[in-house]
Amino acid sequence: MTKLTAMTADGTAGLEPCQVVPAESLLSAAPAEQGAVVFDQDGKTCGLWEATPYAERMEDYPFFELAHILSGAVVITPEGGAPQRFSAGQSYFMEKGFTGRFEVVETCRKAYFVTG
Repeated sequence: MTKLTAMTADGTAGLEPCQVVPAESLLSAAPAEQGAVVFDQDGKTCGLWEATPYAERMEDYPFFELAHILSGAVVITPEGGAPQRFSAGQSYFMEKGFTGRFEVVETCRKAYFVTG
């Protein structure tokens, strides 16, 4: 039987405290984070992640990531590039190797899929 999981903006069912953001990458105070992994197999992971406002510097991001913002907003600034804002209802694709700034500007919940 194939499993089907709803990944929505409302409610916190299934979300648990986590720490995804590496302390050494922080440019601000650490966020409060919570998440839920829906699928994790063969180097591919899908889930929900939520964080309060914070900023970090990403160096050589280790995954390809497709993310859909369910609530809140982030601003992503590639090194040498212009800031791009993504808010509820918008999606982004970040390539493996990304270097730049990632900032949650409004408490953000996203659905994501990453692969190496």
